[in-house]
Amino acid sequence: MEKTGLRHAEVQVHQIQWKNAIGWFISILLPALIAFVPTSHTFSHNLKVFLVITVFMIVIIALELLPKLVSGIMMPMLYMISGIVSPQVAFGSWTSATVWMVCGGLIFSNVLDDIGLLRRIAYYVIKKSGGTYAGVTFGCFFIGVALNVVTFSNGWLVASAVIYGICKAMDLKPSKESSLICFAGTIGATGCCICLYDPGYFAIIETAMNSVRPGFKVSLLTGFIYNGAFVIWCILSLLILLKVYKTKDLKFNDRKGVFDEKYQQLGKLSTTEKKGVLLTVLLLAYLSIAMFVRLPVVYGFIVVPILMFMPGIRVGKMSVLKRLDFPLLFFVASCLGIGLVGAHVGFGAFLTNLIVPILAGKSMLFICLVFLLIGTLAHFCMTPYAMLGGLALPFAQIAISLNINPLVACMCLLYSCELLFLPYQSAGNLIMYGYGMMTMKDFFKEMALKFGIMVAGFVLVMFPLWNLFGLLR
Repeated sequence: MEKTGLRHAEVQVHQIQWKNAIGWFISILLPALIAFVPTSHTFSHNLKVFLVITVFMIVIIALELLPKLVSGIMMPMLYMISGIVSPQVAFGSWTSATVWMVCGGLIFSNVLDDIGLLRRIAYYVIKKSGGTYAGVTFGCFFIGVALNVVTFSNGWLVASAVIYGICKAMDLKPSKESSLICFAGTIGATGCCICLYDPGYFAIIETAMNSVRPGFKVSLLTGFIYNGAFVIWCILSLLILLKVYKTKDLKFNDRKGVFDEKYQQLGKLSTTEKKGVLLTVLLLAYLSIAMFVRLPVVYGFIVVPILMFMPGIRVGKMSVLKRLDFPLLFFVASCLGIGLVGAHVGFGAFLTNLIVPILAGKSMLFICLVFLLIGTLAHFCMTPYAMLGGLALPFAQIAISLNINPLVACMCLLYSCELLFLPYQSAGNLIMYGYGMMTMKDFFKEMALKFGIMVAGFVLVMFPLWNLFGLLR
């Protein structure tokens, strides 16, 4: 028996070594191919070096060849050492609000977990979802959507914390089951930003539209009118994955009584939990009114976590801070830096100049699909905000020259923000992945399915409806 176990262990080690060797070979081969592409007036030296470094690091991240902290430090260092950008640009993501929102969100969620409030919320959600795996999955999706609506698309960090708590309460380890629940939560909390009102996204689109159509105003329903079908694509993705993963056979479905009992055992809210509830309500309230009082959302994620440690409140402990996943913070900052550096070297303009010449004389559907393609490709090297900021105006101008409603081009760009495959492409997905409940393999499979459904849904349903209701001209 011992010999058999040793052989099995040796085989596993050998397989891992081969997998890593193949991964490193791919990570070197793909950038090497880009390096041999000659430069031109549109494909500059800096742009080529940027793509070589970015592709190299993306493969390393996708195949998990290095720890998160190492990747997080390595990427901006390579950008800086190569000379394509200054240190201020290479490490510029550390000055972005998103990094500090993530930092505050990690402190906030860890404190709530430490005082037991996340567990209480998780048991309540499981109970109200009927105690079945499918019920919890859709419960997480609609929690994400609800927080999106209430906070004007700023509740994704809170949603991530709740969903992580649900996975822990269900005793799930990193697996396809935990991955699907996290997937459901993130497409609700971050994905639906493309069809609900996100002040940041639509401020950029409105600015671009005013350049070609002065006086244009984005309404609260503009996103839903064009991209509202995305909610259906999310539900369809979840139904297919629930079927593929054979979740009806899960033992969890027979444990409804156990979770009801665990919820009852928690008893009444403790004083510490009540303080946690008040702080959570305070944060959500601030996120809901931030756009109206014109204050940055990041203030909420800085002030509320600090309040958790103040005298008179003191729900946070020093031990919580010591357990924080600081490598995740470096990883997030590094991935956000891809967009900053990409915008600096002109990656968005390069893509636009490359593809636009083929649009003249083509059908409206073909043009819209090309807009989606440009957005999808740009998303590998640009954050959603960088994409919208760098491409919304060129897209609107191209649409005007082709006699197309410029808002259609902007909505295609916005729709492509969810045509992604890897966690680093979206801050919300990156945070959820960072909690450690999703494997890269499962994340890619689930996003690839959503990608296919979104493209098919656009061609078969959304575009015909846009045409039918006269939204294209």
